Amino acid sequence: MIKLHILGTCSGTEPMPGRHHCSFVVEYNDRLYVFDAGETCSYTAYLKGLDPVKTRKVVISHVHFDHIGGLANLFGVIRKVNGRYHESAPMDVDLYIPDIRVWYGLDLMRFPDSVLKNPDMPPVFTNQRTALGVTVTAREYEDGLLFEEDGLRVTALHNHHLAHEDGAPWKSFGFLIEADGKRIVYTGDTGGLDDYASLMPADLLLTETGHHHPTDVAQALIDRDLVPGKLAFIHHGRDILNHYAEQKAEVTQLLGDRVVILEDNATLNL
Repeated sequence: MIKLHILGTCSGTEPMPGRHHCSFVVEYNDRLYVFDAGETCSYTAYLKGLDPVKTRKVVISHVHFDHIGGLANLFGVIRKVNGRYHESAPMDVDLYIPDIRVWYGLDLMRFPDSVLKNPDMPPVFTNQRTALGVTVTAREYEDGLLFEEDGLRVTALHNHHLAHEDGAPWKSFGFLIEADGKRIVYTGDTGGLDDYASLMPADLLLTETGHHHPTDVAQALIDRDLVPGKLAFIHHGRDILNHYAEQKAEVTQLLGDRVVILEDNATLNL
């Protein structure tokens, strides 16, 4: 069974009661795969009963703060729990991030001692760091297969959320997550249906409302004959944050019980 644990459902607004920035975990074969790492993601996951030491991969769709604000603390919690409760047993975590320069900054924030002790020496940037038994390896990625592990397969496809120049690397992505014959599409922050149509069909489509009106998304899927088995809205913008009941009624009228407006701390089973 695939389980999706929703850690945060808010877009990059000011703090909203009961909602935190975007993050969710795919739990499969007793392993955890984190997608985006908004504020408090590790706190929510830990209190939800998810063991951070089971984390295998962390995948970042793009490096806006509402998708990476909890990333440094996520790795901090993983290594602290591993050190305290697992005797610093060796473990490896892969970080997939579209701009590795952000990882270098986060790494410096997590391990500032060498710079503080040697203020005249420039920091040495590396894509790999080991602490309390946890080795984190960061890598940039592009379109195509990110990884395939123990029956779980994740494929990346760029989108047009961020400005892009011809010949330059893409910096924002959506994903197809496959396991047990199920297809989950996570759009990330997207330029629209054209950005992720080629990843469809989907048993579950996780798509954002921070930049798109929910009923427009639903109607576009209907018009293109791409309605998923379940349409789950995440990364909520003000259409949902300020008009929840109205928006829920409108999208339900279009797609019935196929639609769910996700809440922080929810769990979906596939």
